[in-house]
Amino acid sequence: MLERLLLKHLTKKGKIAYFVGLVASIALVAFIILGVADYSLDSGRDVFFVSIVAVNLIWAGVCYFVWRKKEEENQE
Repeated sequence: MLERLLLKHLTKKGKIAYFVGLVASIALVAFIILGVADYSLDSGRDVFFVSIVAVNLIWAGVCYFVWRKKEEENQE
């Protein structure tokens, strides 16, 4: 749902950056939580899913402010 709302406001480069950055950041969070912090999906399930949602919201905000379309492009 967030993607649908966000993608209509991003440029083509922003859409690509959003998905590539999201995959990379989720992989990084998974590595940190499951590898470095030594949680398992059973014991660290809440931490894992909350951090995934937080990373998604933060990265969506960054992409929106960096790669949003100009106002006249949105009016078309």
